[in-house]
Amino acid sequence: MKITSPFVTLCAIGAFVLVSSCGSNPPAGAASPEAGPDSARSGGQARRGGGGPGQSSDPKPYDEVITDKAVSDTGYFTTHRIDEQLFFEIPRAALDVEMLMLPRQAETSRSTGFFGGGGSRVVVWQRRGNKTTLREHSYDVIADSSTAIRRAVDRMNKGPIVAAFDVAAFGPDSAVVIDVTSLFTTANADMGSLQSVQRDRSFIEWVAAFPDNVEVEATQTASQRRPGAPPTVPPETVTALMHWSFMRLPADPMMPRLHDKRVGFISFTSVDYGRPEHRAETRRFIRRFRLEKQNPSEAVSDPVEPIVYWIDPATPEWLKPWVKQGVDAWQEAFEDAGFSNAISGRYAPTTDEDPDWSLYDLRHSVIYWRPSEIPNATGGQIYDPRSGEILKGEVNMYHNVMNLLRNWYFIQVGPLDPRAQNLPLPDSLMGRLVEYVVTHEIGHSIGFPHNMKASSQYPADSVRSATFLRRMGGHVATLMDYSRFNYVAQPEDNIPVNLLIPNIGPYDRFAVRWGYRPIPEAHTPDEEWDTLDRWSRVQDTIPWFRFSTSDATNDPGNLTEAVGDENAVYSSGLALRNLHRVMDMLIDVAERPGQDYELLEELYQNAVSQWGRYMGHVAAVIAGAETQEKYGTGERFQPVSRARQQEAMRFLGENAFDTPDYFIDPVILRRIEAEGIIPRIRAGQASVLRTLINTTRLNRLVEYEALAGSADRAYTVADLMSDLRSGVWGELSNTPVSIDVYRRNLQRAYLETIDAELNPPEADDDDGPSFIPPQFRRPTYASDARPILRGELSELDAAVEQAIGRAGDSMTRLHLRDVRMEIERILHPNGT
Repeated sequence: MKITSPFVTLCAIGAFVLVSSCGSNPPAGAASPEAGPDSARSGGQARRGGGGPGQSSDPKPYDEVITDKAVSDTGYFTTHRIDEQLFFEIPRAALDVEMLMLPRQAETSRSTGFFGGGGSRVVVWQRRGNKTTLREHSYDVIADSSTAIRRAVDRMNKGPIVAAFDVAAFGPDSAVVIDVTSLFTTANADMGSLQSVQRDRSFIEWVAAFPDNVEVEATQTASQRRPGAPPTVPPETVTALMHWSFMRLPADPMMPRLHDKRVGFISFTSVDYGRPEHRAETRRFIRRFRLEKQNPSEAVSDPVEPIVYWIDPATPEWLKPWVKQGVDAWQEAFEDAGFSNAISGRYAPTTDEDPDWSLYDLRHSVIYWRPSEIPNATGGQIYDPRSGEILKGEVNMYHNVMNLLRNWYFIQVGPLDPRAQNLPLPDSLMGRLVEYVVTHEIGHSIGFPHNMKASSQYPADSVRSATFLRRMGGHVATLMDYSRFNYVAQPEDNIPVNLLIPNIGPYDRFAVRWGYRPIPEAHTPDEEWDTLDRWSRVQDTIPWFRFSTSDATNDPGNLTEAVGDENAVYSSGLALRNLHRVMDMLIDVAERPGQDYELLEELYQNAVSQWGRYMGHVAAVIAGAETQEKYGTGERFQPVSRARQQEAMRFLGENAFDTPDYFIDPVILRRIEAEGIIPRIRAGQASVLRTLINTTRLNRLVEYEALAGSADRAYTVADLMSDLRSGVWGELSNTPVSIDVYRRNLQRAYLETIDAELNPPEADDDDGPSFIPPQFRRPTYASDARPILRGELSELDAAVEQAIGRAGDSMTRLHLRDVRMEIERILHPNGT
């Protein structure tokens, strides 16, 4: 409610107002610093601290500052707008109370996008005599309130002063009145504002006060460079509508729940100095919404406060029901955790319907629809750093995510769904794809990271069974994997099209249950641990409840964009069959009279990229180790068997190093480009070679052989180099030897890859560091990789020398001679 009488405003504050002031004039010039309860601690004549920061002017009588021109609003504290000025009237009860501050860009230019504002901060308003400061608080270090060290920890957590203000006047009950206009109309990095804000073109737009929060919006104009622009590009003028939400943190913090690496939860850490261990212990806790049962005695109960995600009014009308379903899909998982109606999507009111309702208000979890060309979506959360309680969930849906979804779906499962064999996709299919993305991003927003391990937890051949897919809810155990659409399935499998898209899976229900199910008998995080540990150990017998191993760098089942990577060779082979079918469909789907060939080119490029992903999934098997996160119950890493690695190399020889001629289709190429197919094939094959020939992978093979105790039990570096020579240089044993342009390029890429490993670029003292930073240059001379690669080149040189005499054409002969010269240069880069 907006009111202009300061007297009515004061009486409306309720508990924060002196009863004696209602119905009478407020005290002119009111309270001296000694009137506030903090005066002995931080006032002008305090025992410590002097008179506060800087020099301050004396406060004026209240009615000289808050005049009858004021437009006031009551809430946690009162706001007053007088022309271009904004005043906060902060009662004593709101001083030294922790609030969360969240800056966001509500409006911006097309060139800058919706990325400004920065992260949330815990802040407190504090009075020091005739000064009021806004100060940040930190929870990087903690200690129990009962410990002696807590006093020192509290002192460490006092962060920087964000801003300081003269007290313009004192209101009833020693409420401080301060002019905060400059806080929102000048540059302040701690406030998340624009850089180099120009005050003459920046002004307050809107303010609203509520019982627990205050919302402010201001237009800021600044001169700044675009992110990533080089110094030679001049700054440009940027104007943005900035929104700040200040919300009081819960008076009763939620009990934190300890993090467990075996279960995927987004988490935060604090260094705890109050633990009994003989050191400062880093404690990690999960982020989650606060869910409490209305009826704790019931197995399943509605929550006291459900999770609500408000859907941006800017969302296309036809998509709003699909976005809502994307939120509601999580309800079934929360029922397993004991909560009915725990989460839902709702349509946010428009400004016309409720002018004081804002998407950026910290009380509202929101799905924003961004008018952006970025083909993506994101999900995150704003949380209470004392407890991990998620206070505001945020999902960004960028408009062009629909283009990305179309390409993914067509390239991966177009041959399996008749609806995808004509473009554009029907609205019903695109709506379902958007729903899938919303559900995934809501997963992030309620606390879940990616779980790329999930795509390898079902038997690869089972994802071709409609019966299995119905029972498990889809081809992957969680929506939080990047396991898009079921490209392993074949047309003859007759998989219903609704099962080609992932749904909430068994891991999702398990993780929600683990993180959100109440443990009523526990009253501290430590008392919960035995129960949480027991829940986590079900992973030992149920693989689809497993999560990515945190320090696994080479798990071939922990991959992005994979389906059925429990057996990447089997699954990628089936995927290639579908990719062949897609290539046969391209002209019919993407050629339209009266339209250019942009769509054909885009889909063709996507098909080539998809081939590269399939090759990468198989290449990851080499020197890989299967993993399972465990807490004191056994081995966590198991190297992939020799037989599986040999199978993977045979696959790569047949599908990566043999030229993928289905991409060399003149019918398509002559429509989309004048040239480019030869370097395109080379780039794809070179990427596979770089994956296989690198010091890290070679050293891992050496180590695994050493631990196996026998070369017969391990896939060795010698095996890899032999298989690579067979796959890349197989023509050398032929009579006559004939090597076409694609294979010549592959062989050159092979030599370039080894050269990069043996002779990494050095730093240039004159021009600064080379392209590869020193910390990322691998010292091949410090491992077995160097002699292995040099020995391989020597043996290859001998084989090439013998093959030159059997060359069947002049280009092959010239190529082989050049190969020998390149080997010589690589082995003797300085001519020695």
